[in-house]
Amino acid sequence: MLVCKGGDCKKRSSKDVRKALKDELRSAGMNGDVRVDSVECLGLCKHGPNAIVYPGGVWYLGLIEDDMPEIVESHLKGGDPVERLTAEFRPRKKRKQ
Repeated sequence: MLVCKGGDCKKRSSKDVRKALKDELRSAGMNGDVRVDSVECLGLCKHGPNAIVYPGGVWYLGLIEDDMPEIVESHLKGGDPVERLTAEFRPRKKRKQ
């Protein structure tokens, strides 16, 4: 799982979100099963703090510490993304040639 620590996300407490995630993983006994890395910028800055879960490339936007238990239990443990927190991406339109 990649957690943004870029400027806007940092201002919105991404460090605390990452800590809450790691604490929740530890409590669930999953700290050896899920790798959590910080990255400088994931884009979509105005929506931060943001994170991406791989495999699958599921984006989470506007995270807060209180979201971490649900993400860990539902997505990381159960395999079901937390729909209300995920971002929907539409495929790019084909360019006319």
